[in-house]
Amino acid sequence: MEEEKVGTPSSASRGNNGSDQCPASVSPRARIVSVASNIASQPLHNSDPRVWGVLTAISNNARKRHQGINIILSADEHCLGRLVEDVRFQIDSNSVSANHCRIYRMKVTNENMENATSILLKDTSTNGTYLNWEKLKKNGAAVKVCHGDIISFAAPPQHDLAFAFVYRDVLVSSPMPDNAVVKRKAEDFISENKRLKGLGIGAPEGPISLDDFRSLQRSNTELRKQLENQVVTIDTLRSDNRTAVERHESEIKSVKESVANGYLDQLKELQQTVDLKQKELGDLNKASAEQRHALEDLNERLSASTQSCAEANSIISSQKVNIAELKEQLDDERTQRKEEREKAAADLKAAVHKAQSEAEEELKRLSDAALRRERELQEAINKLQESEREMSLLAETLRSKLEDTRQKLVISDNKVRQLETQVHEEKLAAENEVKKVELEQQETRRLRKELESEKAAREEAWAKVSVLELEINAAMRDLDFERRRLKGARERLMLR
Repeated sequence: MEEEKVGTPSSASRGNNGSDQCPASVSPRARIVSVASNIASQPLHNSDPRVWGVLTAISNNARKRHQGINIILSADEHCLGRLVEDVRFQIDSNSVSANHCRIYRMKVTNENMENATSILLKDTSTNGTYLNWEKLKKNGAAVKVCHGDIISFAAPPQHDLAFAFVYRDVLVSSPMPDNAVVKRKAEDFISENKRLKGLGIGAPEGPISLDDFRSLQRSNTELRKQLENQVVTIDTLRSDNRTAVERHESEIKSVKESVANGYLDQLKELQQTVDLKQKELGDLNKASAEQRHALEDLNERLSASTQSCAEANSIISSQKVNIAELKEQLDDERTQRKEEREKAAADLKAAVHKAQSEAEEELKRLSDAALRRERELQEAINKLQESEREMSLLAETLRSKLEDTRQKLVISDNKVRQLETQVHEEKLAAENEVKKVELEQQETRRLRKELESEKAAREEAWAKVSVLELEINAAMRDLDFERRRLKGARERLMLR
């Protein structure tokens, strides 16, 4: 078929084991393929020569059928659907058509001119029939089915609404004659030299003794007990499976809620941080407005003090040397603080980038807004630096205002230190958030591994249930045969 059949169980059973094998943490499709491969690898033996195939359920909806997880194919043609006549082949779902599909066997001639039997599947539904993820055309040509192929009704096999089955060929055991079963049962309980009591001398199989009759009764009782024990075992496995499914669903729900709560807390913390930065930006804007007013006042005073500049020139010339030294110190401090601010800004950007890669789209938008506000803060800091340079130029001309300028520089330095401490605190908070997210991811991976192991155990239990159902059917056939034999013995006794 097409490329999607490469990963099917049938192709795996034919020897293609290469790149199509999936890892343990698999998708729903790979899980279905793994389950089908495990079930198809178990051989089926049946003493009934009429049985030529079995459809075993591998999806949750198919396993909920009250008829059982196995559909035994014994006639030359079977019709599966919601309203078919035979109850064993009904699938009670509105998504399944009344007569959904036909599966039948037909004798064909192979390349060596030998007669062989092929299994064919024909779709007659509305929602479609899938063979290994390939949707069959309605009323189109029939498709050949092989051992291990996945047949799905109404949806692809990995879909929640699908009824998916894996097809298995049955290895027919050589049939035993009627008297061989009686001899086999008799040899288990009586010896060859047992004296016959002369009952049923006229029977075509030979005389039957009372000991044979009692041994048949005992064997029927033992078979009945074994059948009851197997039924109890199947009920126990089904109840354990339902309990495990409910427990896994509750665990998955709790994990989703914990992860969602963690992301909501992170969003709230980031929103609070953005609000704080907005408040700080408003304070800086107010401070810059005050400084503008101060500059206007200084300009007015400068116009008034131009008259006294001539007198101050002689004093300023004597103070130029001290001012030059102060300039050098201020330049060194500015460069050092500029490097520290750039380093802190780079660290903050790296932390924000790391948080953005792990958060969702909302976090990205918030981080972008935070970066824009940081750039605005940097522009405000640059404006403050420009105002400082203007202050230094005024200090060259106005000695009397030098002390006020120094005090303003000290205030601005304190604000810069406060900003640096805030940046450092934000960096620590971002690192703590990253650690929390890593711990949550580790816990999620651990829970996912436990869930995969539980799923594997559940699939093994379903495979065992399938084998037990087939064994029960064989035991029921043996029991019916023994009942018929017992009935014949009773009739011979009554006739005699």
